Amino acid sequence: MTPTNRHAAQIEHWPFFQTAGATVITELLAASFTQLLPRNAVLFEQGEEPQVLHLLLEGRIGLQARAEAGTRTIVEIFGPGEIVLLPAVVLSLPYLASAVVLTEARVTMIPAQLFRDTLARSLPLAHATAELLARHWRLMVDQVVDLKLRDAEQRVARFVGRRVSEEEGAANVILSESRSAIAARLGMTPETLSRALAALEAKGKLRRTPDGATIADRTALGF
Repeated sequence: MTPTNRHAAQIEHWPFFQTAGATVITELLAASFTQLLPRNAVLFEQGEEPQVLHLLLEGRIGLQARAEAGTRTIVEIFGPGEIVLLPAVVLSLPYLASAVVLTEARVTMIPAQLFRDTLARSLPLAHATAELLARHWRLMVDQVVDLKLRDAEQRVARFVGRRVSEEEGAANVILSESRSAIAARLGMTPETLSRALAALEAKGKLRRTPDGATIADRTALGF
């Protein structure tokens, strides 16, 4: 199924594609297709060669790493407006983690070879790609700092706070993923996650709701 006009318009407003330019958007989306995927569907497996570039329009996708012993854990969670594991597509190397649908998700897929070919001849797309990879690098460093220097309460606060836009500063945050997936991403147990949310509520930094939390001031969560 090719992207609808609504989905194409949605993608055009992403900072990545605004930097890449209208010509690149048209070319890449003309060869793309969009799928609605159920919860627990697998986009790709760890070690698999990338065939498409995944653009997440709706829902949540978790990166799930597998150890040699077979143990699995969520190492990152992607939300709407994000591109999933761009480095593997750019380098044409196997994925270092699997991608699992955590909530029903709508994903647009661009052929990987077409993306690489376009990247090789389009300076605006190269610029957009460099910016995105730089942001991903900063996020990775921030996550390492989280795990090594911040306690569970701080990690949860920052995780929730990232879902509130800097411009708005306040929002009703929907945590649509399972608590176990969020806890795994933050390097803690679901019980520790629950205790951290309760502690943040007791301090007035958020108010828990059945599907997430209400945030009155993003800066109170460490931003």
